This record gives sequence, structure tokens and C-alpha cells, in this order.
Amino acid sequence: MSQFARSFSSAALALTLSGAIAQRVDNAEYFWDTDPGAGNGIGMSAEDGAFDAAFERIFLNTSSLPGLGAHTIGIRVKDQNLNWGAAFSTVIVIEPSIVTAPEIEVSEAEFFWDVDPGEGSGTPMLAFDGDYNSALEAISMETSALPADGVHVLNVRARDVNTVWSTPFRVIVEVLGGAVTFPEIRVSAAEYFVNIDPGAGNAMPMLAVDGDFGSALEAIKGGSIPAPVDAGVNVLWLRARDANNAWGPSFGIVVNIDTTIAGTVGMDEAATSNNVRLVPNPARMDEGFAILLDQRTSNVRVVVFDAAGRKVMDRAYSNQMRLEVAMPTAAAGVYQVGVYMDGVPQWKRLVVQ
Repeated sequence: MSQFARSFSSAALALTLSGAIAQRVDNAEYFWDTDPGAGNGIGMSAEDGAFDAAFERIFLNTSSLPGLGAHTIGIRVKDQNLNWGAAFSTVIVIEPSIVTAPEIEVSEAEFFWDVDPGEGSGTPMLAFDGDYNSALEAISMETSALPADGVHVLNVRARDVNTVWSTPFRVIVEVLGGAVTFPEIRVSAAEYFVNIDPGAGNAMPMLAVDGDFGSALEAIKGGSIPAPVDAGVNVLWLRARDANNAWGPSFGIVVNIDTTIAGTVGMDEAATSNNVRLVPNPARMDEGFAILLDQRTSNVRVVVFDAAGRKVMDRAYSNQMRLEVAMPTAAAGVYQVGVYMDGVPQWKRLVVQ
């Protein structure tokens, strides 16, 4: 019986495929330590892109495992034209113990050169444990799939847990003599969501090159807004993942979203004749605050989110101009307060001391 303590080499395993990730893949193979040649490895398959489950089956099949110690597992896939791709590998340490599968997180993505073929029609790519840097290195080794010599734009987009594609991020590279030269970059993994936090790792993927989240936010304009989202003023939340795969806190910005016209994520306030004011602001933890309206509204809903994107209050009010809001369990910090009047929100920033 064996338990796996996994240690990655400097280039963590990244695997590129040439077929739709959403389809069944039966023409993949893996091998241990010594490459037996294309087509001579041990067959593997993944249902609907579930490569994490496919790897788990490999690790739990103890009859096909090598002996104790450090071993290299290599994997390659044959594309729809029956051409085998390059083999990619990572280091697995097999130790005596009870058998368990290592926790490998497989991120589904795709890449394409220069011209976007449409979502799901690029060359599929798997990044292990969010290591898109190594995934880029793997693309550079796929020399048979490189474009013609010259300067090209490599585009990469990821797919979230709900199979929704993110906006592509782009890297300008130069291809010379069948080899590609990448700039020295660091790809940061992040995610974003609107209003309601689906939980760390479950929001829309977002990739930023060299920490340039400004450009990554610009790329959101015109599309990739996770549904369902109401048109109008919303809170766009973002969080990043560090080098240890730990998610940081969320931060939010108020944006005006038009769901009918491309390129319309903006910072303008909602057009409304009923203005919203928060008093006092800053507020004290033990006193709460009040929302002042210019006129009575029959249907008002107030929601409050903390700096981590957690909803701390959701309450309905009716036919009032002063809405008293108590927050007895609130900690000091910055909060986003959404005031929905007849379904249309206005968002205000509240500081609690």
C-alpha cells in the first residue's frame, strides 16, 4: 500500500491537448520514469475534462505503481489528427503507508495564436495547481504547433467551475527557427465576482501578467461578466492567489454594468432622483448607522458586504426616508452598502471604527 508525498520539479506538470476539453479523451497515456515511446504507455481517459479524477485513478491503482521512492510520471495526449504531443512530467514520491491520492488541482484552460477561434475552440491546456507559468513553458516546447517565424500574440483563457470561459490574457512573443522566446513574466492567478461571493476558487478566473491587474480589469470590459447580474450599479469583487496557492482577501469596487452594450463597465453612479446618504460615516461599531433618502420608497432592500466579500446584513424596509441599520457584530473596517430601490441598487462606502 502506498501514500504519495508529491514534490514538483522546477517545471511543474503542464499538459496541452488538441481537442475540446468538454469531450471524452481516450487517447492519453502515461508512463513511469522511462519513456516507452509514443503509443506504448498506459492508457488513461478523462470524462468531460475531469483530469483530476483521472489522475486520482492512476494513483489509486496500486498494482501499476513503481517501487518506493521518487519517480517521474510522464503524460502525453494524441490530438484529433492522431498525432502524439510532447510528454510532460512531474516528480512523485511513493512512500509506505495507507494508500491515498495526492491533492492535485487541475485548472482547465485553452490557448490560441493571434486570431481568436471562439471559446472552446482553442488548443486545450491543463495547468496543475494553478501553475500557468509552467504551462507557458510547456507551450514553448510544442514546437510542431508553433506559428510561423516572427512576432505573434499568444492568448490564454481559463474556464471556471461552472464551465464559463474567462476573458483571454495576452502575451507578445517571438518565434524564431521553430522555437519561441517568452518575455520574463510572472502570471498571477486571480478571480472576480459581482455582488455575491461564491467562495474562494469558485468565481470567474482572471489572469494577470506581471501583476498588471489594471490591464486585466480593462479586459473585463465588454464581456465575461458572470451571470446573473442586474444592469446598473453593482460591486465588482476581486481576489488573488499567492505563490502558496492561498487566496487573499477580496476587495471591491463599485461599477456601472450595462448588460446590453459591449464595453460598458464604468464608474459612474446610477441615474436616480432619490439620493442615498450614510450617517454617520465613519460609524461606530456599537451604534450602527442610518441611510437617508430624499423621498419615501415603498420597496427598499439594504445589503452590506465586508472587505472579504461576506454578506453581513440583508434587510427589507418599506415607506421610510430614514433607514436605521444596526450592526452589533460588525468589526472595524470598510464595508460596501447596497441600497436597492425597486430593484435598482445604489452602492456606498461605509467606514466602521
